[in-house]
This record gives sequence, C-alpha cells and structure tokens, in this order.
Amino acid sequence: MLDESKAMDPTVGRPKWRDFVAGGLYHSGVLRAVDKLSRHYELAPDGSGRLSATRRVRGPKFAILCYHRIGTEGIPLFNGLPPEIFELQMRFLRKRYAVVSLDEMCREMERPTKDGNFVAVTFDDGYRDLYLHALPALEKYQIPATVFLPVSCIETGQVPWYDKIFLALKVFSGNKLELFLGGHRTFRIDSYTTRMQAAAQINSYLRTIPDLARQEFCRDFEKQIALPSEELANRMLTWDQVRAMSREGVIFGSHTMTHPAVSQLTEIELEKEIGDSKTMLEERLGNPVRHFAFPFGKTEDCGTAASNLLIRYGYRSAAKTLEGINVPGDNPYELRRVQFGEERSLSMFAFRLGRLFLSSRLEHPSINMVGASSLHEARSRTDEQLVKKDA
Repeated sequence: MLDESKAMDPTVGRPKWRDFVAGGLYHSGVLRAVDKLSRHYELAPDGSGRLSATRRVRGPKFAILCYHRIGTEGIPLFNGLPPEIFELQMRFLRKRYAVVSLDEMCREMERPTKDGNFVAVTFDDGYRDLYLHALPALEKYQIPATVFLPVSCIETGQVPWYDKIFLALKVFSGNKLELFLGGHRTFRIDSYTTRMQAAAQINSYLRTIPDLARQEFCRDFEKQIALPSEELANRMLTWDQVRAMSREGVIFGSHTMTHPAVSQLTEIELEKEIGDSKTMLEERLGNPVRHFAFPFGKTEDCGTAASNLLIRYGYRSAAKTLEGINVPGDNPYELRRVQFGEERSLSMFAFRLGRLFLSSRLEHPSINMVGASSLHEARSRTDEQLVKKDA
C-alpha cells in the first residue's frame, strides 16, 4: 500500500524537470525580477489567444491563499503540509510580499490607496492542526490570517461529513466497493491512492444532489462501514482554541454550519447555513463576523442565490476557490482564492505565486456599473447597521 504522506504530496508523480526549472529561477533571482515586473505589467492575450503580450497595469493586485490544515497525520486524509514547509512559506511571504488581512484587502479593493502585489492567508474547515502548528508560524512572522469555520463541527467536535467518506474508504476491508451514485458504480480500491480517488469521486457526486439526499446517503454509508473513533477524535479546533487564536489577531469567518454545497440548498436551508453560522460565531467570539467562504468553492458549488443573503446578514466578503487574483472593482462576494499552499517545494510555491501575479485574468467576476451602485447602497446600509450594533 502506498505511503499516506506520499499520497498527499503534490510533487509525487510530477516531472522532475519542473521542480528543477523552478529551483533555477528561484535561486538565480529571476523570480524576484518577475515579481517586480508584475507590479506594473501583466501578460495579456495576443492575437492567437496565448498569454504573451504585456500591458501596463495600475493599482493593487491581491492574491488569497487557501490552506486547509498544517500537518500530515490523520484527518483530513486528502490534504497535508509539513509544519516546517508552512513556516518557510510564511517567511517567504513576509520577506517578498505585503501581507494583508481580509479586512484591509476589502478596504483597498473598495477605495484603493496603494499599488503593488498583496497576499492574504486563509484557512478552511478549522482543523486543530491550525492551533498546534500554524499559529506559531503566523505569530513568528506576524502574518494576519483568516480561518473559515464550519460552525457545527466546532460546536460538536465532529469532523466534516466528507472527511468521514475519506476515512471510510481508508478502513474498508475489501478491494471492491459497489455503490449507487445516480447509477451503479463499482470502485476497485487496491491501494491507498485508489481509495482516496474513490472517496473524492463519491464526494464530488454528493455535491451535485440536494443536501437532504446527501445527508441520507452519509447516514447509510456510515452504517455500512464502521469508522474508528480514535481517528475521529480531537481533530477539530475547540472554542477555547478559537478564542485564544482570536486574541492573537486571527480573524474568524463563516464556512456555513455543516459545510454543504450551497448550490444544493433550499432557500430555508441557505438562510440557516449563512445566518445561523454568523450568529453563533459572533456569540462564541464576542466579535463581529464579516467574511464568508463558500464550501468547496467552485462555481457549480456556490450557485447564485447567496449574494443578497450575504449582504443582508452583514458579510463584507465571500470567497470562492477560483484561480486568479483580485483587483479593485471586483465583486467582493466572488473573491478568488488559490489552493497551492500544499506545495512542498518552496521554489515551486514562489514560482506559482509569481506567475499568478504576472498573468492577466481574462474574465473578471466584476460587477457592472448598475450592480456596483446597488451593491454600494446595500453595503452602506449594512455598514450603518454594524456600526450601531458594535456601539
């Protein structure tokens, strides 16, 4: 069976020449030059549609990094980053970029006062590794960070439902699993890799069906495969740890109550996931909660019904997991985040971040002028309500 730590390593199976090239660019200083260039220019499409021509740009550009956990042992099985690599990344960010909080980023996107490349650091899901391994590095390099919590998981101490799917595939005793996923499916699972691939496919399907049906499937699935309690225990942050991190400057945002695919929720379910999570977070923390992250975060997972509700509940931003940077004028409820933080090669991490800032984004999720006016009016009313509430 394939070693679990190697199964989570994104460098496994990647052509070695890519790491060699990235390492050469990093150590030669070329990447530093690319970073300076990207502050004033970006690659734009030429006549054939390829990104080769350059054009001058003004104003700030913001990259949001999305992490899940810092650590390599236990749940979540789909993801892991050694703490020492994470610390190297934070040191790199502090040395090479202006690192900002989501609060500062939102202010600059609305009324820009600076130019340059900025990075915001975020975490999804609220795994306990963040308190044990991420917080020391964040404090050491004074990195402002935002953690998006699935509130019910913190309240109950239970890991999210998709983690249980991955664990079930890991401990399943057979080498063939038959399931009905909109049709009959047979999974051949004769290695750790094929088991994780099967779990990912099951989770992908469950993101496409109504949430009540997803819950029913998960209940039945757990009856079929007994999950070891010791692997489920002590994986999530506690409220005491959340409050301790908050006192150190970490911002907490909502990741819904139960981490559903938002696009599969009814109107009543959507209001509960978005509204109740914010209310409970504010009660537990004693601080206003202004930021939201869509679970899973792809366009098909997010739907279109949440934006007005997010504004009504006083959220300042909502983040997805779409490739690209953010610039002034973009819709703050469709922020882009990139997920290459699990990259274990520092030179490749630096290369991918530099390329991100240099590349032109062909499609901006920007709001048009009519939408901008409506959004500004709605946000102004929301800000007035928040000021009264905070007072």
